[in-house]
Amino acid sequence: MELLVGIGLILLVLFAEIGLYQKYGLRGLSYRCRFSDAHATEGETVSFTETVTNDKALPIPWMKAELTLSPWLDFPESHSTVSGSTRFVTGFFSVRGHARVSRVWQVTCEKRGVYAVEHVVLVTADLLGAVRLSLPAEELGGTLTVFPRRFCSAGLLLPKCFRTGMGERPVAQSIFSDPFLTAGIRPYAAGDAWNQIHWKASAHAGTLLVRKQEPTAQKTMTILLCLETHPADAGRMTQDAPLQEHTIRVCAQCLWEALQQGRSVRLCIGESGENGSGIRTQYGTGASMYRQSMALLAQLRLESLLSMPKLLAQGAPSGWGEQLLLVTPYSDASVAAWKQRTHGTVAVTGNARDLAHCADCLVPEFSEGGTNA
Repeated sequence: MELLVGIGLILLVLFAEIGLYQKYGLRGLSYRCRFSDAHATEGETVSFTETVTNDKALPIPWMKAELTLSPWLDFPESHSTVSGSTRFVTGFFSVRGHARVSRVWQVTCEKRGVYAVEHVVLVTADLLGAVRLSLPAEELGGTLTVFPRRFCSAGLLLPKCFRTGMGERPVAQSIFSDPFLTAGIRPYAAGDAWNQIHWKASAHAGTLLVRKQEPTAQKTMTILLCLETHPADAGRMTQDAPLQEHTIRVCAQCLWEALQQGRSVRLCIGESGENGSGIRTQYGTGASMYRQSMALLAQLRLESLLSMPKLLAQGAPSGWGEQLLLVTPYSDASVAAWKQRTHGTVAVTGNARDLAHCADCLVPEFSEGGTNA
């Protein structure tokens, strides 16, 4: 009799435990994950934090989280597997009542791109494993934009392209003037703008005087990025993906150098945008322009590419004195004609692919210090 009573009590406790987890197992239980940074660069490591919160007294003895992400986000191998174009990351949690548990992963960004947690499967169970419940994730951490790594192993590239110490072609005197640099005043001459008249000095002198401005050496620069790795008539069916990535990194280095010199730069990219034409930025300077351009390079999908003639047509100079730099895996007759017409500069990133022999600078991927044409 006592044995039957004992068995009955055990069964009663088991059924009560199962009932409790069926009714309250998901109450007050939440899961969040997030990246430590919104931006990173190829090769850098960022933190990825998973947090499970249990706001009720009933403990959660076991919870499994399975995340689906890009294979280019490298998690520790013992907790992740890669299948095709997907990485699966698995984690297990045990949370006491009214407690919070966090796990931090160190994730290596192996390739440029824009990444997010694509899917999360969350399963929890009671002490005996008789009840299994699934719950949605409350927060998936937004996106992580991974900038391309700058190609630095060949040193500074603009001096090699433009053949001077600071990446500029020497001129006898700049024709530009800077309205913020005043060198004094001078008598008014026909054609001077009225907004340059120094009215106070003119009143004292009894004649019109204008501000004399200093010349400035600051010019604009357009960087054209070709993503084709061979001409359309080369007989190849597919593009060279490693060469495309190398070319993007060379472009990133040239962009960084130009902005470090204080230039106003725009970027023209040989990939079709929303309107079918190439991707093109406005002129910009400084850190904001660098971040905007690097974000565009990170988002490139390398799917719908512009032909070389279409890219060159979109990169026409906007004014006198603007410097043009074409970063391309190859050169052909259209590049040679463009260079002669615009006096642009050509940096070829493909080894032995300067077919038109018009490169000002050769930047192959495995060069030692770079090789000039």
